Amino acid sequence: MRPFSIRLLLTLLALALFTPSVMAYDFEVDKIYYNITSASEMTVEVTYKDKAFNNSTLYSGDIIIPNVVKYGNRIFTVKAIGSNAFYNCGALRSVRIGNEVKSIGNNAFSNCRRLTSIEIPPSVEVIYESAFSNCDGLTSVRIGHSTEVIGDEAFRGCSSLTSVRMGNSIRDIGNRAFQYCTNLKSINFPQTLEHIGHNAFHNCQRLTTVNLPNGLLTIGNSAFEECVSITSLSVGRSLTIIGNSAFESCAKLPTLRLPSTLKSIGSSAFEGCSRLDNIILPDSLQSIGGAAFENCTSLSSITVPHSVTSIGSSAFKCCQNLKTAVIGNHVTSIGQSTFSQCSNLKFVLIGSNVTYIGSFAFDKCDKMERIELLAETPPAMGYDNFSNLQYTMVDLYIPTGCLSRYKVAFMWEKFAFIHEKGTK
Repeated sequence: MRPFSIRLLLTLLALALFTPSVMAYDFEVDKIYYNITSASEMTVEVTYKDKAFNNSTLYSGDIIIPNVVKYGNRIFTVKAIGSNAFYNCGALRSVRIGNEVKSIGNNAFSNCRRLTSIEIPPSVEVIYESAFSNCDGLTSVRIGHSTEVIGDEAFRGCSSLTSVRMGNSIRDIGNRAFQYCTNLKSINFPQTLEHIGHNAFHNCQRLTTVNLPNGLLTIGNSAFEECVSITSLSVGRSLTIIGNSAFESCAKLPTLRLPSTLKSIGSSAFEGCSRLDNIILPDSLQSIGGAAFENCTSLSSITVPHSVTSIGSSAFKCCQNLKTAVIGNHVTSIGQSTFSQCSNLKFVLIGSNVTYIGSFAFDKCDKMERIELLAETPPAMGYDNFSNLQYTMVDLYIPTGCLSRYKVAFMWEKFAFIHEKGTK
């Protein structure tokens, strides 16, 4: 054989030896494919047949994942369903998951559109990212008592899902976990739950009752945004943070009691909750974000507690039924357009530490009758704070001994009737 032919043969042999296999599994038993995850502990995970996701090799029909599987003369315990194991298996009808499985991997059942129900056994501790996303035939889910984490987008886009039953160990619901589950009507939240992620239930349009547990600490941004059917909401005793837009456009939410642990209400948190007619802000609250209660058109009164230090821009804008507003003594600034277009606002009390009131803060509050300030130094004012206001129709009350200051202060000097406390 010529030297060139020998070199070519050796090259081809080397390629054959070192080219990675397209096979994605270690062995197959009863048409289920497995990877060995620990040879010493004799554990395996369910996987797919090959890396090409060829439709002819996808799982279909009814699948039973056993507790153990025998291969050769060895017995392996099935501890996991691996990432992408059943991804895009459009003909998969049902899956029974063995009681030794501890985790369900990323995209494990994503796009299994004929899968109608799933029961997660008590052994499963983690459901990873997008595990059941876009299973739009899925109608019910039951999650076992060992599951602690529901990953990001785990059930996102399961548009036929109507009920979710959670076990008693869940601590964390990930970002977008149930986003666009537009037919979800009922879900129980276990007392172990501590965190609800961003957009977790965004656009769950048929969800009517939300009873959040006493252990819950944080609600992420847009967590329940556009849940337009919520008529009952309770938030538990430990909540500290309500994220931006958390309940935005929950138009049927009528009333709300917030816990004494709450520290922050994010921007637009309750914007567009047009039926919200009563809310008591707790003494623990420190900040109210911009537009937090904008367009809450049924809200009739608001008291900002002394603990709050800042009120964001447009926080109560367009609350057209708001008649009274009391602002606590630790607030140092009132943001731009905070009470703009509150067309029925008649009485405002402004705390003693307010040093600045932003532009348009009381724009178009043309039914104002009385403003009471506790600050001895007139707060600085932005422009057009009281546009449309008839200054001769409003009584301005200030601390005793401060009349001369208010008489010359920008914007305040326009008021015709300025009274020191104790005078008529």
